[in-house]
Amino acid sequence: MEKVLSEILEKVNSIDEKISDMEKDLKYYGERLERLEKMDSIEHRVTVNQIDLTDIKGIVENVSDFQREELKDLSRFINNYLKDFPVREEINLIHKRLDVQLNMIAKNEEALLIVGNKN
Repeated sequence: MEKVLSEILEKVNSIDEKISDMEKDLKYYGERLERLEKMDSIEHRVTVNQIDLTDIKGIVENVSDFQREELKDLSRFINNYLKDFPVREEINLIHKRLDVQLNMIAKNEEALLIVGNKN
């Protein structure tokens, strides 16, 4: 009888250990499920934000295209207007004078660098 009780006690202890292990496993799986739910939530938010970003990108591209066309139209208008305007020659003269001044500045900077490197 004692032997049978001893075996039953061992079996009960074995069952208790297995239940304890199952509780640990359930706790682990519960934590893992929580992390997966958080990941799913984050993934959902990323997807929603990606859609928002795609919409914003489309809007920006449309605005950019519109502005590009408007600038082209404005540029054509200004160029056509200035062709008939006598100031066009004066602007060209100013550009030439500015180019000369820039060349002189560049030569002086080059001379300064050469003198600086010699010292």
